Amino acid sequence: MLDKIIGAVISNALGGNSTNNSSNSSLISNVLGSLLQSQGGMEGIFNKLQQGGLDNLLESWIGTGRNQPMQANQVSEVFGEDTISSVARQAGVPASQAQDILSQALPQIIDMLTPNGREGGVRTDSLTQATQQVQQDNGFGLDDLIGGVLSSVLGGGQQQSAQPEQQRSQGGLEDLLSQMLNTQTRSSRTPTASTNDELAQDIGSILDGFFKQR
Repeated sequence: MLDKIIGAVISNALGGNSTNNSSNSSLISNVLGSLLQSQGGMEGIFNKLQQGGLDNLLESWIGTGRNQPMQANQVSEVFGEDTISSVARQAGVPASQAQDILSQALPQIIDMLTPNGREGGVRTDSLTQATQQVQQDNGFGLDDLIGGVLSSVLGGGQQQSAQPEQQRSQGGLEDLLSQMLNTQTRSSRTPTASTNDELAQDIGSILDGFFKQR
């Protein structure tokens, strides 16, 4: 269920609405998860972007300025048509749709997790802030996800007894997400500028943690 939090936040950033955000978030997380698996993690994605001559795009997503857009055709050029076709099959969507999703999701997730650029490193609390903002804006279904999140954390059999206590807690969903997400990464612990490898490893470890909860 935790992967849907990432998917829902990205879906909202890409213009999703409260009616279709649940399906959009699952779709986005399925496509992104399949690409991560095919590339051996975020390090592989960073390497392919660099090898494909898209360093300038990657730098803009990491930096604090405006994100340069990634075109859908660049996705296949960088990762290969066979890879995108395989990712699309696993996610159950046409290859063209997988391209569109990845061309928008990759800049969003990299930008979201590096809010202060290389000097600030990868910050997981940015996901908490984005989630809270989306919930305020349109209530995209995180309340419905709380039972699944608790079930993942506490075990399915404890879900019913845990929910009332969670509902009584002062911060509710925000407190739960803060406990899970407000942890420092290696790159955020140092004031020095982080390398691509360091950022990729931290982003990859965060995403791996989410997708393992599926």
